[in-house]
Amino acid sequence: MESQTIRHMIEDDCADNGIPLPNVDSKILFKIIEYCKKHVQASPKPADSGAAADANSSTSTAAPASAEDLKSFDAEFVKVDQATLFDLILY
Repeated sequence: MESQTIRHMIEDDCADNGIPLPNVDSKILFKIIEYCKKHVQASPKPADSGAAADANSSTSTAAPASAEDLKSFDAEFVKVDQATLFDLILY
């Protein structure tokens, strides 16, 4: 888990009721989640062994995006109005 803030919230059982994001509106949060999902799908998966690898491969139907697909996605992602782009950078 990369975010220390989220890690601590989970360890302290504070994430069960949701993680508060008071300054992020739903439009921006949706865009951030969309971006994260695309980049997670595109990232190379570490080689697993055993049942965990079998379970992961059977549930994942989306092929990883190529570098060119990701570059194209990123270019389209930032084609938003200036206020939205500012909010994306800020959050």
